[in-house]
Amino acid sequence: MNLRVVVLLTVSATAFSGCIGPASRDSQPNAIQRAKILSQNDFGITIQHSEWGKPIAFRMADEHCATVKRAAVYRGGVMQLGPDMTSTWRCE
Repeated sequence: MNLRVVVLLTVSATAFSGCIGPASRDSQPNAIQRAKILSQNDFGITIQHSEWGKPIAFRMADEHCATVKRAAVYRGGVMQLGPDMTSTWRCE
């Protein structure tokens, strides 16, 4: 195999390895590890997220509820059309 191709593949794999696979709790959302707040208030938060973005969504819910000095309690999620899930937490 051509050395140039090997180097290109190695660099590409290294560059994309941070966004492939499940996110860590402290990761930032990206195109694969998605998490987006749909609605929030003092009583709860609803977040749309990918399966690999679930840890990010849980962190976002914890951070939101902490701003009102409450704990985030997961109430469940639902799959809609497409790959993402919509989950809801209550601030209790």
